[in-house]
Amino acid sequence: MAELRFDITPFLDQDEGQHFDRKSLYEGEDSAKRSRNRRAVRDQVAEYVAGFANAEGGVLILGIEDDRTMTGHQLPQDALNSILKTPSTRLKPAQPDGFIMNVQRCELIVFDVPASDVPVQVIGDGFPLRMGDQTVQSSESQINTLKFEGMAESWESRRSSMTLADLDERLLERARQGAGLSALSDEEYLLKRKLADHRGRGIVLRNAAELLFARYGPDHPNAGVRLFRVIGTERYTGPEHNVEERPRCEGNLPAVISEIRTVISSLLRRPMRLVGSRFQESVEYPDFAWLEALLNAIAHRDYRVEGAGIEVWLFDDRMEVVSPGGLVGNLTTEALLTLKRVHHSRNPRMIRVLVDLGLARDQGEGIPRMFAEMEDAFLPRPDIDATNRSVTVTLRNTLTLNASDRKFISALGDLELSRHEFRTLLYTYRHGQIDNARLRALSGLDTLSASYLLRGLRDRDLLALHSHGPNSYYTLTSVLKSQVGEYKLETGESRAKDGEFDTDGREFDTDTGKPGADGREFSVDGREFDADGGELPDYIRARIAKLGKRPRRVRVRPIIHLICNQGKWVTSAELAGFLNIGQGKLTAGYITPMMHSGELESRFPDKPNHPRQAYRAVASQRSETS
Repeated sequence: MAELRFDITPFLDQDEGQHFDRKSLYEGEDSAKRSRNRRAVRDQVAEYVAGFANAEGGVLILGIEDDRTMTGHQLPQDALNSILKTPSTRLKPAQPDGFIMNVQRCELIVFDVPASDVPVQVIGDGFPLRMGDQTVQSSESQINTLKFEGMAESWESRRSSMTLADLDERLLERARQGAGLSALSDEEYLLKRKLADHRGRGIVLRNAAELLFARYGPDHPNAGVRLFRVIGTERYTGPEHNVEERPRCEGNLPAVISEIRTVISSLLRRPMRLVGSRFQESVEYPDFAWLEALLNAIAHRDYRVEGAGIEVWLFDDRMEVVSPGGLVGNLTTEALLTLKRVHHSRNPRMIRVLVDLGLARDQGEGIPRMFAEMEDAFLPRPDIDATNRSVTVTLRNTLTLNASDRKFISALGDLELSRHEFRTLLYTYRHGQIDNARLRALSGLDTLSASYLLRGLRDRDLLALHSHGPNSYYTLTSVLKSQVGEYKLETGESRAKDGEFDTDGREFDTDTGKPGADGREFSVDGREFDADGGELPDYIRARIAKLGKRPRRVRVRPIIHLICNQGKWVTSAELAGFLNIGQGKLTAGYITPMMHSGELESRFPDKPNHPRQAYRAVASQRSETS
């Protein structure tokens, strides 16, 4: 029976994600719990089982609360049987029924759902699809497209020339244990994960099994990762050659991931960075961000391309991860950059096994979390560049703190704050408010942990709660606002939309990772204003003070020209700090028009998004106003 071959232990403390979900069979307040409506439970089972089947399979367990407490059920036998049989009575085609497992005197209802080769419909209620830790409505045609892209066309689905004897037994055992399938044989596990097919009394492996488990590495010339270290910010050849290639990381994919992770970690520098609310030695790039870029490349690259492998380039100012093959199907960079969850996978078999092995996360975070981690570290948003031949993810190490951020950090004083608490307060300062969902996206915390953190900051009189239930949100308290000074949001737009996290200000030297000796931001020519505007002449500061809260553009442009006419390059971050205008609004409404009219020039005219871009009045304009 299924329950005798399923190990529930790995799931009891697992976070919900692409391949796992848990649900309580009770509702109501803690003091008055009651059993949930049975029809609602059956509807939910049908939706979630179909969603898993239409994606890459998964496990649904009923009888566990959000805080992982096991509470079981109090259902009569007929109601229990009806729920267990929901996959075969409510879905088309029918899916495996559920089964009961007894854990610590609690009866849990388990549905171990395999990936389906065809779309699965909830009879009379559409085609659900699992995306991250959510189940959403899709369509039969979309699911057909996903399954065709992920299965029929992928290199991993082709037959391998290797046999079971060529695979690493210890890796297979580790995967079975991680999946809760220890009772299965290696053959049964490979068949269940669709890494092999029956042939007579034996099995035939697919290439995915070879990539993942081959004892001496797969029969693929470029399945590994090449690593290059560049001395400087550009690659040169000939006499100025500045590229050092490290030994190639090869073997089965778990071995490649382990080795390349260790090597890159040893090469990354540890500059002084803002951690919590204090500067201290930290990593050059957030671990999650660069590991996500690397794992995405390994899991989603096109293994049909045998003439090229994954390449990682470490420059002084950035890391580039290049994977062979374009984006899968009709996926676009624009869709990725919306930071909404999308479900496209070139190698779905492989991703599921990497989760079993503990090498990939099952949270559905991916790219949104990578962006959030970079933002949290005050680093520019990652760049994603996709062509028909490759996908490149670029992470930059240039900090983007501005004068407003420093003012807020100073206002916090000696408050003892964890990293998550600080990022919560700073995000609230920048955007005006925060809620549980946004905090989860920023931090990777689960719903309960995010709720505890927000309530803790409320109890310390740092956040104020507004509304209740699903519409609740938090803002800074009046006490904290008064410490910071005047607290005002741009009307109708968040600072993030205005481009708060751009790449203009350069706070740390790339080589040393330490602040400049005089505390100023480094500029492209060694001359740049203090971040707080202390070097502005008194007459300019006086004119800024007279602008008021909502000045007309005709009054602002002459002041921008004056600031940029002091013989120094000025970044948009500095201008935004001087004028208290969001950077996106400043660039679109003032800098760009003034460049088009010939009033301003840029330091890097051919690279408008250069991380050290700055502006000044053009020479003729400077001489006219001198």
